[in-house]
Amino acid sequence: MSDARVLHFFGGKGGVGKTTLAASYALMLSEDAPKEKVLLVSLDATRSLSDLVKKKLPAKPTKLVPGKGEGGLYAAELEPAALLKPFAAKYVPALEKAAGKGTHLSEEDLGKLFAQAVPGLEELVGLFHLQSLLEEQEFDRIVVDASPTSHTLRLFDLPQGLRKFLGIVKTGAEKPSGSKSKKEPVAEGGFLEETGARAERLLALLKDPVRTAFHLVALAEPVPEAQTRMLFAQLRERSIPVTEILVNQVEAKDGCPACHGRRGLQAPHVRKFQALDKTVPVHLVAKRELAPRGLDGLKEFSKEWTGGKETKPLEFSAAEGPPALVRAPSMPPIAAPPLPPTRLIFFVGQGGVGKSSCAAAAAVTLTEKEGPVLLISTDPAHSLSDVLQSRLTDTETQVKGTKGLYARELDVAGWFNALRKRLKEKAEKAFEGAPKTGNDVPPDLAALRNLLECAPPGIDELAALSCLTDALVQERFKRIVVDPAPMVTAMRVVELADTAKGWLSTLHGVLSKHRAKGLGELADDVAALLKHVKRFEEALASPNESRFVVVTRGEDLAASRTERLVEYLKERKLQVERVLVNRVGPKSTCPKCENRRKLELNAAKAIEKKIGLPVTMAPALGRHPAGLRELKAFRTAWYALSAPVKIKAA
Repeated sequence: MSDARVLHFFGGKGGVGKTTLAASYALMLSEDAPKEKVLLVSLDATRSLSDLVKKKLPAKPTKLVPGKGEGGLYAAELEPAALLKPFAAKYVPALEKAAGKGTHLSEEDLGKLFAQAVPGLEELVGLFHLQSLLEEQEFDRIVVDASPTSHTLRLFDLPQGLRKFLGIVKTGAEKPSGSKSKKEPVAEGGFLEETGARAERLLALLKDPVRTAFHLVALAEPVPEAQTRMLFAQLRERSIPVTEILVNQVEAKDGCPACHGRRGLQAPHVRKFQALDKTVPVHLVAKRELAPRGLDGLKEFSKEWTGGKETKPLEFSAAEGPPALVRAPSMPPIAAPPLPPTRLIFFVGQGGVGKSSCAAAAAVTLTEKEGPVLLISTDPAHSLSDVLQSRLTDTETQVKGTKGLYARELDVAGWFNALRKRLKEKAEKAFEGAPKTGNDVPPDLAALRNLLECAPPGIDELAALSCLTDALVQERFKRIVVDPAPMVTAMRVVELADTAKGWLSTLHGVLSKHRAKGLGELADDVAALLKHVKRFEEALASPNESRFVVVTRGEDLAASRTERLVEYLKERKLQVERVLVNRVGPKSTCPKCENRRKLELNAAKAIEKKIGLPVTMAPALGRHPAGLRELKAFRTAWYALSAPVKIKAA
């Protein structure tokens, strides 16, 4: 933790505690240098920073803790959509005016296509804002509570993607256009040049180990461990400097056999973190029975863990390891209602809540009761292979030991690259005889053969959308259980349906107009994608085809976060079946375990009271369930928090 660094990211899988650690670290920086202005800012749309400090934070930095003079700790929860408006007001006209006339497409046609690339840039504009605050010396240091894993990687790729896109636009701007000798790169060209330069400076800042630090936060659990290793490798690939790994919520050495069992579960994961890179320190942070809340709680917490102070007392001995699986109760207290009779069942929730285990357990029991089921993961950070203990690929593979359970881990990058190649080939075919390389490439060919680079950010979610609609068409699967990417306050594949429909409709309209000029095949491909989007929207809108199960944990902040997720789904008129509270502890004579169980039950009751949906409880069975037998035992142990007035039919 070097004082020379001015930009600190706290990132990792959702639910690992990065918000708490980011806030306490910012407090430590502020106390160590009271004359400096330190900004704590959240890029995570869960708005959990306000919940954590027990104060509603505006988008504009507000002082939380006074220092000396202007110094102190400031905090803000950015609203990227509001930041995008003034940026888009200059960016869209600049793109439209920079579009040059091509071989087939007019300046107006290309301008329309370029303007469609704006949705999804909100987060990049948020990063630009932080960059400006540092460059203009508004703040001395900025601590960022980053979004979950896949979201963060997408964010770090945006500056590079923008740079490539602006290069394509520039190709058209420098070409002769009708009677004009050349596009005049005046105000519009100047703004695009300025934006490109900002992206270059942002990339340099993110990759500079002297100015930037990425604090990788993890939990010692199977899925978070796999995602942390993946994120570590991906950050290294992008040259983002990882300065430490913080393993949060490590169990203490005292307690009953069940307490020791929970600690034993963590031991192999911590050892794997320590083996990642000997030059990157691994610091352990103890689990608190009551998580720190409010500024006073965070100040005390900060003093206890910063600098790796808790690591030595929490170190694992060579003998510590996982316990046996705890036997589930033979009869649940109140039988959980059966799952809804819909083709699509989405298990959604924030990262780290165990939605993959719950989705897999549901799929295993549905297969036994009803016949062929497809279990599909559209999360870029897959974990179904680990949960099922079966090697899965991007093809529907029958899980060994079952009579009809098929599983698939969608290869988003592979699907996207295949689509990119196909569109490029069809675009070049429509421009036979035109230069394919050098400075004489027509601007419309440059844009069309790089269509996906000119698309709105996040368009790779088309892979999930397309594969799910393909699965719906197949009659052989009675049920399709979906393990999607973690939800923050929105579901990416749902949000994409709106963005993609606008982009694809505009693109199809432009291409169809020039069908006679050889763009027919490309227009047909785009029409097929548009058809998938519309079919997916229809499926989501129908309560007979799609239902959602929101998975959460019995924790203090869970009620407000789950409430926001359910509100989002209901606003989109999506059918929420129930809330599933995962890994609830059993009754115990150990005061520590019993106190933890009561806190989990209280959180579950608060969720049921606030949201008004039935709550199903999924018990903790010692270790994390994996393999068919353990998943089946896990599913049959689910029980209802309250006796339902009427149980819905399966």
